[in-house]
Amino acid sequence: MEDEEMTARCRILSWTVSALVLVAAFATGAAAEYPEKPITMYCVFSPGGTVDTSIRALVPGAEQALGQNITVVTKDGGTGTVGLALLAEQKPDGYTLASGTSTAIVRVPLARKMTYKPLGSFTFVYAYAAVASGLLVRPESPFKTFKEMVEYARQNPGKVTYSTMGAGSPLHVIMEVIAMKEKIKWTHVPYKGTAPAETAALGGHVDAVSAGDVNKALSGQMRCLLMHTKEKYARLPDVPTTTDLGYDYYNDTLISVYGPAGMDPAVVKKLEDAFAKAQETPAWKQWLEQFGLVSINMRSGEYTKFLEKGWEKEIEIQKALGVLKEPATPPK
Repeated sequence: MEDEEMTARCRILSWTVSALVLVAAFATGAAAEYPEKPITMYCVFSPGGTVDTSIRALVPGAEQALGQNITVVTKDGGTGTVGLALLAEQKPDGYTLASGTSTAIVRVPLARKMTYKPLGSFTFVYAYAAVASGLLVRPESPFKTFKEMVEYARQNPGKVTYSTMGAGSPLHVIMEVIAMKEKIKWTHVPYKGTAPAETAALGGHVDAVSAGDVNKALSGQMRCLLMHTKEKYARLPDVPTTTDLGYDYYNDTLISVYGPAGMDPAVVKKLEDAFAKAQETPAWKQWLEQFGLVSINMRSGEYTKFLEKGWEKEIEIQKALGVLKEPATPPK
């Protein structure tokens, strides 16, 4: 009887091991064949802005590397959080991705309750560009320097208006940090992306735009009064940075590709390699020249660590500045 029970147990163990081997083999095979069909790429910011134009410049090279089409679909709103909330609900099979910024992970969820977990709902696939953002005004603006704008705001509380890509974005937080430091008040006008925010400033509907890129200053369409960067921007060396002026806060936002949580590491590796190859193409280099951003190659493991550290750093900074008590959204 004991021999029969032992034999039965051995059979069950053998079947279990065989089943696990088959599952592993199937998963490995699926990753080896990826991608077998077109990929959908959500752009979580508005058409014509930095993120939208960046992913459209990068996609052709990635398509060539992967041998499949990648369709870019706009899912904007909420400073990138609308599209990411939708992405979090998708299957982690590598066929639905999103292009966005680190802002929707480490900044906006601190101030607003999200349906997703910033550090738990996604696979952080690849970061491909670092933002060089700044404060821009139209050419005929009466403000010739940032200090002039601050002094006017001091004498006229609430009258200076500025637009951004959305409430809670680093471009918004930076302006409010400055207002707090200078003990002034100006009025924030949020839009659904960089492009409409810039259009509002160009049209005179607001006094300035705290923009995700400074390409309109590089092209002469606008003037840059302040860079939101830690270091001097080589292409606008005469423009002061937030750190130059002693505000101790700067924008280190990265533009990147996300997937739903739980993606196969082998699929992630294929995507990393494809986007790295895409960064070698003329289309990508031309986009960098036009928009004035910095190309980076941050793969999934490194980018995940960057965001985890960024979450803790942002909490520490915002608490020290008095603009945050506790995160509105838990990280995981």
